[in-house]
Amino acid sequence: MNMKTIFSHLKVFSAVVFIIALVSCGSNKEDENNPVPQDTAKTVALKDTNSAAQNFFYSLPSPLVMARVFKKTGLKYEEGVANSPDNVSKYTSIQSKTLNLGVYSADLAYAILNKQSQPATKYMEAVKHLSDDLGMSTLFSTENYLKRFKNNIDKEDSLMNIVSELKKEMDMFMRDNETEKQTLLIFVGAWTENMYIATQITKEVNKEKIAMRVAEQKYILNNLMNVITTFQNDNEFKDLYLKLNELKALFDKLTVQGEEEKIIMDELQLKAITEKTRDLRKIIVG
Repeated sequence: MNMKTIFSHLKVFSAVVFIIALVSCGSNKEDENNPVPQDTAKTVALKDTNSAAQNFFYSLPSPLVMARVFKKTGLKYEEGVANSPDNVSKYTSIQSKTLNLGVYSADLAYAILNKQSQPATKYMEAVKHLSDDLGMSTLFSTENYLKRFKNNIDKEDSLMNIVSELKKEMDMFMRDNETEKQTLLIFVGAWTENMYIATQITKEVNKEKIAMRVAEQKYILNNLMNVITTFQNDNEFKDLYLKLNELKALFDKLTVQGEEEKIIMDELQLKAITEKTRDLRKIIVG
């Protein structure tokens, strides 16, 4: 397909092609046609905490809003693109477990949205496994989320409600325990997995539509880097920061034009972003 130029509005609500699954907060009644204002995203304000990282985390749109945005791109499920749930046992360090909790959260949403019940169950089990290892086992035991998930496996709306409820519990846990770094690592894992799946699938179908959403990452990545810069010298973030910064440099080359703030991205730029995303993802999933 010949793609000379891709234009898209900077709408942070559709910042990633796939839902950021458990790494987003909010009500499941939100309307996908009611985007989060850019000013709100730039301010990244939250009354309950003074942490810039947590503010950024909690300012993200809800899973269901992102799910509807994802659905409209027309993307289909491709086996083997997402991280295999069988890899969960190889993540042994706190850093790798935390990052891949984000990765599997994104993969879980990808499977649910595409009515892939078997993979969805395995991803939910992987999320529980890593959550338990990271000291968040009470999140699953309180409302018996895994059992409810399996009992409603063929009901997409019910699954999304369960995921949304679980995420709210996780939000509260993170806030109450002031796990700022953990919050960021989970988000980086989910964001990277979403970007990876999106850029891989642009090779096959709906290239222009998907690329529009990829281009919109320019804004959300800027916000992420503003927060993660604080931790760039921490051991958990050194390699991630370098790769994210390289990716940001590519997004910075995308130009924004006109009153409608349209982003222009050509096919070579998309290819470069795809390759850099793959490199970042390799560091995370191994």
